[in-house]
Amino acid sequence: MKAHLPVFLCASALAACGGDRDAGEASVLPIAGMYEVNGETITKATGDKRAISGRIIIAEEEEGSAYTATFHLTTTYPGAEEALPAEVIGKGEGTIEGRALLGTAETQLVMATVPGVDPGFAFVPRMVSTRLVSRSSATVAADGSVQIEIDNEAAAGEEGYVPTRTTLAGLRISGTDVIEGVGAGTPRGEE
Repeated sequence: MKAHLPVFLCASALAACGGDRDAGEASVLPIAGMYEVNGETITKATGDKRAISGRIIIAEEEEGSAYTATFHLTTTYPGAEEALPAEVIGKGEGTIEGRALLGTAETQLVMATVPGVDPGFAFVPRMVSTRLVSRSSATVAADGSVQIEIDNEAAAGEEGYVPTRTTLAGLRISGTDVIEGVGAGTPRGEE
């Protein structure tokens, strides 16, 4: 990200793609849960790529027709001389149709001002990026695998961010039964 932030406000766009399972196969996993994801953010104008990874938590709202997503993702923010570790923070929301999620998110990148130091480390000075707005689409398969695509751009009134596209793939790593405050939801395909 040279002078532009790779933002994949992923949390926002977690959508699920999945197929139906045969009666003899294991049960369909709910959409709500925690997902471990990996992927890349590509700057649309230049093709520059940055790795991104982390966790996304999806909670179903309104009887399974809507969702909220929170996330903790890590990436790099290239500085003038070397790339800086960065965390992507934010929250997303959207609608659920079958096992597909369509939504939006608002995010920012938090970077340590000390090269090579984790931005979450205590007492390290930090910088915050331009506010970003993302549109996402995701599919969550019956087995808990997820594919996400996110288009990111600067929020209204913000400058200095070159639009990006983030793609993520991952797996559901935890059920909502162990995530306090997140409802279990209804397994798709069993409605």
